[in-house]
Amino acid sequence: MNLHDNKLPRTLIRCKPDWHAAEVVSPRQTDYYESSRALGLLYRSITLDDPQHIPPVPPIEPLSDPITLTLLESVQRHLGDSAFVNNHSSELRKLFRRYADELQYICATHTLSDAPGVRLLEAEVVIGTILAKCSQKRWRKDRIYRMRLHASALVKDVQRNLIESVETTVSVSELIVGLQLAWSAWDLSLRRRNEFAANSFGLIALGRVFDCLDAIELRGG
Repeated sequence: MNLHDNKLPRTLIRCKPDWHAAEVVSPRQTDYYESSRALGLLYRSITLDDPQHIPPVPPIEPLSDPITLTLLESVQRHLGDSAFVNNHSSELRKLFRRYADELQYICATHTLSDAPGVRLLEAEVVIGTILAKCSQKRWRKDRIYRMRLHASALVKDVQRNLIESVETTVSVSELIVGLQLAWSAWDLSLRRRNEFAANSFGLIALGRVFDCLDAIELRGG
């Protein structure tokens, strides 16, 4: 048998059901038919808008947001008056700037489009997905995997800069120093929450605040 003649048989129906076009950008209507099955009905009932940039939000007065007010008593128990943040160290400001620059790089390099100016949203990196449509599912899956890997390394770097570790080998005094830095980072994120990367930076800082508080409590501090 000639190997060149060994071809797959053609499909009897050239068109595919419309739900199959879910991951295709600007699909041709002639390539799909309206499916009368339940999957087709569910597909047509869903509308997904292209992701838009989040509009600016009103600034938050220091020590006025619900999360800070809830944690303030526990933090003040260990930090005293330092729980009321008045300024941020130059090292912390540099850490935030490095984080923002690296996050900007992640958003620019892990998109599904080669068009200039296209980048992922900060929220997409935080939740670990890409909202844009793509006809090549394997390629999209690979992009998401690489984005998550890159973002995970960035998060761990920020965590280490706030406090290297919260393991049992770390003393209470070291945990308090870490708590103070993480609390200050959380405050910085609130004051800059309209800046790119501030919200996700705040989530990392808040996680470190909880880590330090839990570790101090375990040591009877």
